[in-house]
Amino acid sequence: MNNPHMGADVLKYLDSIIPDTPEMQLIAELEAMRIQLTQVLIDARLSSNITQEQIAAAVNKDVDWVKYVEDCNHSMCMDDFVTYMRALNSDFEITVNLLNGSSIKLDSNQIRQFAL
Repeated sequence: MNNPHMGADVLKYLDSIIPDTPEMQLIAELEAMRIQLTQVLIDARLSSNITQEQIAAAVNKDVDWVKYVEDCNHSMCMDDFVTYMRALNSDFEITVNLLNGSSIKLDSNQIRQFAL
């Protein structure tokens, strides 16, 4: 086979054809976030020794929903994240670090208290 790209660095090639613009940087960040967040959920489930079937049953969903949430090829909404964490009976914390040095935190206990 006479493939001129054989042995070439794929990431280097992609860098050469994808413009480095704010829009593309945002897309890259969103992709990275989706992949990492999905991995966190899967790792949390596996560390808890809980099956996909048990996650689904805990929140009255079907297993296809769990597989969808655990698939990083789909955008995850906060509803899915909170529902999944509830199925694990796990707490979470989200911290936003502001440019002025302050931070804002939201955790699952605050959400539960607000809902009461």
